[in-house]
Amino acid sequence: MISICSPVFDVDGCIVVEPTNTDGMADFTRRVTRISTLDGGASFNDFGYSDSDRLLIIEWTPLNDEQSQNAARMVKSYGRLIISNSEGCFVGAPESFSKNEETVLINILVERRIDL
Repeated sequence: MISICSPVFDVDGCIVVEPTNTDGMADFTRRVTRISTLDGGASFNDFGYSDSDRLLIIEWTPLNDEQSQNAARMVKSYGRLIISNSEGCFVGAPESFSKNEETVLINILVERRIDL
């Protein structure tokens, strides 16, 4: 289960969804770069892990048309949303919203984790 909530009080500002595809929820990257050296090797700069490098891809089948309309409204209305899932609670910027015949897809750029 994933909850998507507005950062301020909104009567309709929270929806709970069951994702159809959880592949994009557990992905993360490290802040690492590789530079080729003249001797044929490589030099690495590793600055570790940060939650702010994550992209949460939330895809689900809406229960009804009102749920998908409410999700679209929240993406349009708020520059940040609060996302809670089994890994934690995150504040993130909604990057994109798309809807097809069966599913809704929202991409969230994580700003920070707020449950630690």
